[in-house]
Amino acid sequence: MPPLETALQGLDVGPHGLAISQLLLRFALALVLGGILAYRPWRKLMANAPPVVPEAAHTQVLIAVAGALMTAVIGDSVSRAFGLVGLGGFIRFRSGIKDPRDAAVMFVMIGVGMACGLGTFPLALCGTAFFASVLLVLDATSKRRMEVVRLSLGLEDLNAALAPLKALHPEARFLSLEQSSSSPAGTAVVELSVPARTDGLELLQGLRSQLPGVQSASIDPG
Repeated sequence: MPPLETALQGLDVGPHGLAISQLLLRFALALVLGGILAYRPWRKLMANAPPVVPEAAHTQVLIAVAGALMTAVIGDSVSRAFGLVGLGGFIRFRSGIKDPRDAAVMFVMIGVGMACGLGTFPLALCGTAFFASVLLVLDATSKRRMEVVRLSLGLEDLNAALAPLKALHPEARFLSLEQSSSSPAGTAVVELSVPARTDGLELLQGLRSQLPGVQSASIDPG
């Protein structure tokens, strides 16, 4: 049995003779750099930048840390590399990524994590800074994503409300207009183009306050 002092010294050393403090530094740097690229804090200052999807950001950060861990485990061992590839074959990774740029960020996260795992901190920092600048330009020049919603509006005076509605939403597309011959009241079914992830309640309340004589307003499913 090895002496107690030797056993305690072994606890401070990770794979390949790296100190635990060095491993933690590499993993922490992968976490920080991955978080910068995943959350892109400058998006909060840009009105047209697409919102951060929490699930995608979490996945990207984990991939960066996983890259650092895998690199630290594999080291120069080819057998370990093939072993991890074999184990990874049992895992089916599926993610509903709507923005194709998020898929590209995934690959960059692996590179950042592996650079941290190898201890090449200048490479990890330069790569993060360069890729972050590229993402900053893309976010600054991207157009605001829009989505189409269908509304059903019950109006006291159908004809009087059409012009203000068209002024509020010039891109509005009227699908149907129903009005009885004995009353000016009617129902309009209209498609509006609104910014993605718009709160439906706020949209309906805004129409009620800005359009004359709104008796009812609802968002049709689908």
